[in-house]
Amino acid sequence: MAATTTVRVRPDTRKAIARLSERRGLATADLLGQLVARAEEDELLAVMNHDFDVIGADQARWSQLEAERAAWEQTLLDGLGAA
Repeated sequence: MAATTTVRVRPDTRKAIARLSERRGLATADLLGQLVARAEEDELLAVMNHDFDVIGADQARWSQLEAERAAWEQTLLDGLGAA
């Protein structure tokens, strides 16, 4: 079994965690691990979306990004014909 530690939460939060664990059929530690991973992914996507909004607002930067994408698109098949 992996090492664990104690996290202090309010009683209402503990009850909500227990309900989610029960409904999903997961141990509390596994549920919390999934929730934290999801929160990290959501944060990363929010930052990326913000950055794309910033780039999209600057036509020169957006054009540069599109040119880079076009260059990469040409390398996808590495000289191989279409399947």
